[in-house]
Amino acid sequence: MGNLESGVARRVAVVDNDPTSWSLEHVEALYRRHQAGAHGFGLQRKELKEIVRAIFPDAKKDVVGDVLWPRFAEYDSGSEVNALEVLGGLAVVSQGSLENKANFVLRLFDFNDVGSLSYDEVVVALLSTLAGCCLCTRRGSLPQDEDVLNHVDDAFLRADRDSTMRIPLRDLEHWFIARCTDLCRDRKLELCDSPTALLLCFDLMQASAIPDDEPAAVLATVAAT
Repeated sequence: MGNLESGVARRVAVVDNDPTSWSLEHVEALYRRHQAGAHGFGLQRKELKEIVRAIFPDAKKDVVGDVLWPRFAEYDSGSEVNALEVLGGLAVVSQGSLENKANFVLRLFDFNDVGSLSYDEVVVALLSTLAGCCLCTRRGSLPQDEDVLNHVDDAFLRADRDSTMRIPLRDLEHWFIARCTDLCRDRKLELCDSPTALLLCFDLMQASAIPDDEPAAVLATVAAT
């Protein structure tokens, strides 16, 4: 397991059935495969398997049946998964920098490929990514509209735009990094680039819910300044 589709230069060894060992390049390859197949946002199990198999042709285990489908379909009807939640969740838990993850996730929601997002698109982007993180990690509570509207309002305020305007992806990427940094500082988190930290700083889980094997630094307080 670990082959990437044509066009990705290097191979990254990953562990079967462990998306946290995948690289962001793998998730980007899954997205390109999804786009090339003209799939909709709702994916049936067979479609998701075809997409994953194309990127990981040597996989010895059924990562869709064993991991992805149970995590992303169980809270709904079970007949399909939301492709945006799957890709957003996988991006968050994958191996890669926070900056590159933010860049990829925001591009997912630039549906018209214009290099910017509307207010509603930013809302959907944040909702889907946070929901994907919850489902992929099986932690936290699924976000609701009211959970993200204040954050989106902050993005538009910092960009000096109203809700009828669009924000360039680059500005949104900078805002997201700054927002996460601010929220982590407010919640006294030392590390801000893990899925758990994301759920903590967006108030989707409590520190008391963190398993004992979670890195202690996630909960470490920042030094007083």
